[in-house]
Amino acid sequence: MKFRIIPRLEVKNNFLIKGMRMEGLKKLGCPIQFAKKYSDNNFHEIFFEDIVASLYDRKIDVDLVRQVSTNINIPLIVAGGIKSINDIETLFKNGADKICINSAAVRNPKLITEASKIFGSQSISIIAQFKMIDDKYEIFLESGRERVFKDLFKWVKEAEDRGAGEIFLISIDNDGVEKDLDYNLLNQVRSISNLPLLYGGGLKNDSQIDYLKKIQFDGAIISNSLHNNKINFVKKYL
Repeated sequence: MKFRIIPRLEVKNNFLIKGMRMEGLKKLGCPIQFAKKYSDNNFHEIFFEDIVASLYDRKIDVDLVRQVSTNINIPLIVAGGIKSINDIETLFKNGADKICINSAAVRNPKLITEASKIFGSQSISIIAQFKMIDDKYEIFLESGRERVFKDLFKWVKEAEDRGAGEIFLISIDNDGVEKDLDYNLLNQVRSISNLPLLYGGGLKNDSQIDYLKKIQFDGAIISNSLHNNKINFVKKYL
């Protein structure tokens, strides 16, 4: 599979938003319009995430998912508020091509195993949102609000062993701030996992993407740079 460039649409109350380190959120517009723009520009997939569905303990808006799906001609990855097999089935019926789970997978890892057996591992992905605490990489939930004292590397291996099809690594520290990559982290994760790995968090230029390709990552998840029309640095990969 070719290296994928995936716009990340973070949605709150049906608006596309963007913050810094997952805080200070700013409204940007209609997620349907942004998704269509990225589809028309030959991006490889769309990553649609309701960033507060789990936090507010509510279901993701399946009507909005369906509208996004019908306006694009590339695969749609959906995340946010997914807690059960029924939730996953509902999203597949409303236009999702892949499901990405974060909080529910950490709280109930058996969900990964069950979902992968029912729907196939190729359609079940895991979000690993992480930050560095006391020189250790830890998993966080609810867009960085909840610390669960879980080691990132152990969680990546567990998710793989339970049948996840790919891992989306999202750096909370780099989110929206376009910093340099943490090369040590990326190499460590690649060395312990055989799954497709995708990275998001502050990506800002083609040299960073080239490095991800060099260490055999499978894709880049980008939001801030693309939403601000800094699209030229990714055109050669599309």
